[in-house]
Amino acid sequence: MPSIKLFELGPTRSARCRWTLQEAGLEYESIGNAPDIIGSEELRKVHPLGKLPAAIIDGRPLFESAAIATAIADLVPEQDLVAKPGTWSRALHDQWVCFALTEMEPWVWSTELNSMDFSIPKSQQVPAIIEQNAMMFRRSAAALDAVLGKTNYLIEGRFTVTDIIVGYTINFGHEQGLVSEFSNLSAYLERLLQREHCTLVRFG
Repeated sequence: MPSIKLFELGPTRSARCRWTLQEAGLEYESIGNAPDIIGSEELRKVHPLGKLPAAIIDGRPLFESAAIATAIADLVPEQDLVAKPGTWSRALHDQWVCFALTEMEPWVWSTELNSMDFSIPKSQQVPAIIEQNAMMFRRSAAALDAVLGKTNYLIEGRFTVTDIIVGYTINFGHEQGLVSEFSNLSAYLERLLQREHCTLVRFG
């Protein structure tokens, strides 16, 4: 069994890693799981910005939730949690993960940064950008909604770590009221929420 330490905190992006670990059936050591872990010296030894999540897998540091979740899935090939390396399906996994993290998540993250004062002080926020963020998220959400009108899951028609990573981003948008107009995304979220090990927070 691999040795895994996960720096995590409740509903942060570390939820992707925790869900993947549970689906994989792997034991791990949870480190921190309290707000004061963020920015700590201990965490900065793994993540240069002191952000969550971060992990140490068999003694090797790794950060960014999508990278950690994918690496965990690769540790248990018998569980078939991620498309095999070198296959076209693995390229599609990379495609949809990158799509979620570049075309969707930045907009909802920016809205959170500019509406809550836990990351940057209110004096540095730019609330005027929130409307534009919503517009940009919805544009990408519409594209993904069309895809999910043809399949229940993004890769090979079955649940994989791709859905864990992308599902978190969609739920992030749902938290901000940006998903309810997309029936296929809403149905997709509901499928994910019904899974035994799902770590997504149910909103509304």
